[in-house]
Amino acid sequence: MVQKPGVRHYFAEGVTSRGYISLLPDMMSEWKRTYVLMGGPGTGKSTMIKMIGLELLDRGYEVDFMRSAQDPDSMAGFSIRRSNLAMLDLYEVAPLKWRAPGIVEQFVDFMPLCDLRKLDQHRLQILELEDIEKRLQKEIGIRLAEEFGEKIRPKAPTFEGKQERPWLLNIYSSSDLNEGREEPWSKAQGALRKLQKSKVTPFFLHGLDCEGWLNLAPHYLSDFDQIRLDGKETSEAMDWILSEAEQLGQIIDMVLHPLYPDKVIGIVFPQRNLAIWQGGPEELKDQGLDRPFSSALKNALVQFQNARERLKSIYMNEIDFSRVDQLRDEMLNQILRDLEGLK
Repeated sequence: MVQKPGVRHYFAEGVTSRGYISLLPDMMSEWKRTYVLMGGPGTGKSTMIKMIGLELLDRGYEVDFMRSAQDPDSMAGFSIRRSNLAMLDLYEVAPLKWRAPGIVEQFVDFMPLCDLRKLDQHRLQILELEDIEKRLQKEIGIRLAEEFGEKIRPKAPTFEGKQERPWLLNIYSSSDLNEGREEPWSKAQGALRKLQKSKVTPFFLHGLDCEGWLNLAPHYLSDFDQIRLDGKETSEAMDWILSEAEQLGQIIDMVLHPLYPDKVIGIVFPQRNLAIWQGGPEELKDQGLDRPFSSALKNALVQFQNARERLKSIYMNEIDFSRVDQLRDEMLNQILRDLEGLK
């Protein structure tokens, strides 16, 4: 994968051993305008996100592409860093109350572009496949927890209704992170409290795939000067760096471990072109991610992807892609007008 200047790829959500984690609530607090694409899989939403994002990139905008945690090869959205404008595929993000005060939202429904009469003939099959997806999502989480020694249990999102927006309280989690702690994720929470003078953006650079882990870190960090930390004291060193970064007052990208999201594995200072990483970004073994998946976990992942592909094929057969292309041109022109207004 070749990464163009001005573009970043990362995951705003993750399927972890502690449940489904979403970092979107925190990111959205900075956005001013959001386009929300609605509709079933295979209706062209991810392709539209990619094509509009690339067009904006060619026009000189800095674009962050958010990969889908459920399907790492698909785009779940993008954001324009300096203009605080974003686009999301509602089908690909966590089912949570993600709307934030002050955001101007435009919902774009792809379903009218489908032959709804023919689609209704597949209604029972669609419902069955959606139920299979939900069951397999739960199974994948349980398998990850079992294989990596974690214990999870259902828990409702904790961020709704909060007046303040400290980062940890705005993460959506489908499970408890750790039982018996007075304050969950205490190390990460303590570190982030020390960074109030800086703008911290947390995300993942690893996505769960049928074959293992999709690692975006080498591409993300390819243009950065790198300091690689090794040894038993690496975690302590990272904590110390975070505490010292309190006075920097600049943008800090914080990369979280894809299985244990309370663990910071990378700190990136874009304004200084510097990245500090635990081990080597290209080495999965340095993050403990080289362990092969069990046949049960692989089977659940393959079944989940098969269900998604079957759902996509149903919608793709009934969508009018010429109308999707027309809609894409209209949306691009509107976004360009919005970006001019947000300057």
